[in-house]
Amino acid sequence: MRYILFPGRHHLITAFQLRHLAALVATNDGAEVVWAITSADHGGTQRNPIQGERRLGLVEAVTAGADLPSLTFLIGNRRPKPDFAHYVIEEIRTQTGGRVAMSPENTLVACSTPEVADGYRALGYAIDPVELGTDETRPWQVVEALIDAGDGWADRVASTMAPGAVDYYRRYGLAAAIQSIYADPLIDSDDGDITVTRDYATYRAAFENNAWRKVTEFSDAVRPGRIVDVGCATGQTIKLLSELPELFESDFYGVEVARPLYEICEQRRSNGEFGDANVFFHQRNIMQTQLFDDDSLDTVISMALTHEIESYLGRDELLEFCSRVYSMLRPGGVWINYDVVGPDGREDLVLAELTDDDGAAEGDLKDLSTRARFERFVHDFRREEGDGISYEPVEVDGRSLVRLTRGALYEFLAKKDYVDSWFSEAHEAFCFFSPSEWVALLEANGFVMTRDTRGIQNPWLIENRFAPAVSVFVQDADGALIPDDWSWTNVLLVAEKPAD
Repeated sequence: MRYILFPGRHHLITAFQLRHLAALVATNDGAEVVWAITSADHGGTQRNPIQGERRLGLVEAVTAGADLPSLTFLIGNRRPKPDFAHYVIEEIRTQTGGRVAMSPENTLVACSTPEVADGYRALGYAIDPVELGTDETRPWQVVEALIDAGDGWADRVASTMAPGAVDYYRRYGLAAAIQSIYADPLIDSDDGDITVTRDYATYRAAFENNAWRKVTEFSDAVRPGRIVDVGCATGQTIKLLSELPELFESDFYGVEVARPLYEICEQRRSNGEFGDANVFFHQRNIMQTQLFDDDSLDTVISMALTHEIESYLGRDELLEFCSRVYSMLRPGGVWINYDVVGPDGREDLVLAELTDDDGAAEGDLKDLSTRARFERFVHDFRREEGDGISYEPVEVDGRSLVRLTRGALYEFLAKKDYVDSWFSEAHEAFCFFSPSEWVALLEANGFVMTRDTRGIQNPWLIENRFAPAVSVFVQDADGALIPDDWSWTNVLLVAEKPAD
């Protein structure tokens, strides 16, 4: 055999694997081990905690130290398909311009994963089962032990790892990185998504379409220097700010936890969309990283982020985030927080007349009337958390209304049209603070609010989404219906850390 093909994600190499591959090479004089490093364009997730390039470096370091003749190839991630084995063979042939052309006649496949091995066996390749059928520890079992071991990981797993792998893990802090990813409470899937119910295509379009309007609201408040966008999504806010001449010398950092969005940021950077600006992206939950020291940042920006912290992690984590931002800012630095917000008097009761002739009474969500969609929302909103909304149907002057808190009504109005990500939206709380409550919280944390701080109304939302769907009233002392003014849709908080 000319080649020993060894496909896998290769986050870790065991001593047994190295000995076994060396024995296969010795049996097949002149053979080379072909390391196919799969899912190489995935990293920073629980399924693939280590970036593909770093895994390639691990393989190169370990095999060079063992004098094992090897070739290494990065293979991009694909959804499970029956022809994956064919894809790997062809990808390597293409990457090498036809020089490494593997076939059943010249290649032995070393693979311990039965379903993967079956794919190569179906193409006629002979299979060496490596660990399969033995008591040898598999690499991912070592990774799991490493995660559980914490700081003492080397004492726990070093004897199982290949020579050179422990040093490589130490040099690049890989054990701590893996442990941090698995400790992150914000990730809802092993592929690195915050929530598996979000439609990221719709989310991206909505975010980028609105970013320019929001950035114009606060760009004058940005302090040049080290600027961090926490929860940077697709990097659009950074792109718009980096084009401002007064910020040309600044360093921009985008921190994004969701893998699909982080990958968009990196692709945009590769495409040159950020021009000559100093732009850096980091895939991590800001609460799980030590990337920024205290008193080191000039501007922290968070857009549509704080409501996600409240919704997915809870109030304590939101309060901790506020404190963390204060600590990271230099004296004189600012936190710019632009997010959805609850109405003033959010606990007050209002009466809502919901339109019932703009859709169906039952059926698919997208076809429902406002009233029918409201009933669905009441059922779905924060149901798992047990802190949903309630209402009371009432009749006033022959009109069919519902009585509920103003905050509950605006939770529905803000989300009722996002049917593509309905369950994601229904999980998130928007109206937990009013603008004045936000101000009180940040002042209690030591911030001084600037004059840029204000509640914001989105006229388009009110005119096109809210007004056609509902009429909102309060009652006077005699029970008469009085139209209730439309509330804020967003809040802009510009909070300064005092210079003294």
